Amino acid sequence: MWKRIEYMEWQTLLPQIGFVLFAIAFLLIVWQVFKISRKDLDQVSHMPLDEETTKPQSKNHF
Repeated sequence: MWKRIEYMEWQTLLPQIGFVLFAIAFLLIVWQVFKISRKDLDQVSHMPLDEETTKPQSKNHF
């Protein structure tokens, strides 16, 4: 009987730890997004359009 009670407590502890780790990671990412400066945001938003060279296409024929 005692083994089952300990197992049930352990079983509920793991999802709580996972949720806390996920929440911490999510909050850190959101904090970085709000912390970014306007200059860096403009630079990052134009990155895909600033490519000066085109990527060579693969010539592999299957």
